[in-house]
Amino acid sequence: MPEQEEGLLAGFQLWVNLPASHKMVEPNYQEVTADNIPEETRGDFCHLKVIAGRTINGTQGAISNDLVDPIYWDINLSSGAQFSDEIPKDHNAFIYVIEGDLLIDDKKVREKQLAILGDGDSVEITASTISRFLLIAGKPLNEPVARGGPFVMNTREEIKQAFADYESGSFA
Repeated sequence: MPEQEEGLLAGFQLWVNLPASHKMVEPNYQEVTADNIPEETRGDFCHLKVIAGRTINGTQGAISNDLVDPIYWDINLSSGAQFSDEIPKDHNAFIYVIEGDLLIDDKKVREKQLAILGDGDSVEITASTISRFLLIAGKPLNEPVARGGPFVMNTREEIKQAFADYESGSFA
């Protein structure tokens, strides 16, 4: 777990849903320290941390999951800078702005806002100010989702079973 520095703690955690056929497999938590996250710099205007996925320049992220092929990039742009890269056409994608303002297809996305990206195979983003944002994408599972407490399954019955397993101590 991250530790506080000078009384401050900030971070993002992404939980990846699995297909129904893999819901009950052994958990695979992938912990990576900041020193082990590949970074890419594009000129003086763009710096990105490649947590998962592969950039157009070939930088491969530290985290992998062949089931949903996630992309998880932490991107910093100078004011007025543009960022572009490829996103597989079969992925769903969104941007979360941590700080600053962005323009995506002439639409302004402000700090602490989320923008769902439309269909396509690339993304182009312009920073209106010094900006930092997350670009997240992955293959959609196209399966029903049922949630309950800490569990995410495909049906209410599976959620009830997960709670029963947990309460009986058979949940590993």
